[in-house]
Amino acid sequence: MGGNVAVISQRLRDVVVGGGILFLALLIIAKIENVQAIRTRGPFVVLDGDTLAEEGRRLRMKGIDAPELGQMCDRPSGSYDCGMAARAELILLLRGAPTECFGQEGDEDRYGRLLVTCRRGAVDLGHQMVAAGLAVADGDYHMAELQARKSGEGIWAGSFDRPEDWRRLQRLEATEPGGWLQTLTFDAVGRWFRGND
Repeated sequence: MGGNVAVISQRLRDVVVGGGILFLALLIIAKIENVQAIRTRGPFVVLDGDTLAEEGRRLRMKGIDAPELGQMCDRPSGSYDCGMAARAELILLLRGAPTECFGQEGDEDRYGRLLVTCRRGAVDLGHQMVAAGLAVADGDYHMAELQARKSGEGIWAGSFDRPEDWRRLQRLEATEPGGWLQTLTFDAVGRWFRGND
């Protein structure tokens, strides 16, 4: 009789554990389905080389980082505004066939821009921007960046600051009265003194 109780107890425990696992799985599925996919077909306004706007909502192309408007890059023929060049190319890429951008509701960058992947037919616009040397890979498209570097496309034809480094320097110049050079100099001197204590 004691054996039957142990078997019944074991089966009851298995049913409770199995039910708990099933319940958790259903909760996870419900959460995944609750995240809403967003698909939009524009029309889009190009703000810069990696940011679009549609009806007041800003969309950031996922996986790339384009030079900022006003950011200067160097090439053998001289300096140029590589941020404007990236914006101009994205405008051209959006012309012609319909473009669709898609992302997940709530998937935003720190500036509140919805992160999206944009395609014109089968063409991934983020890939195109990186392959043309008009943006750097930022999480995706590393092979396209490698090819652009080897071929000397766009910004890779000369020298430039990575967009995130350029933005950091601009913030330093805006917030530090002596500018970024003084800040970096004092930082280096301070580290030297701390290292020699």
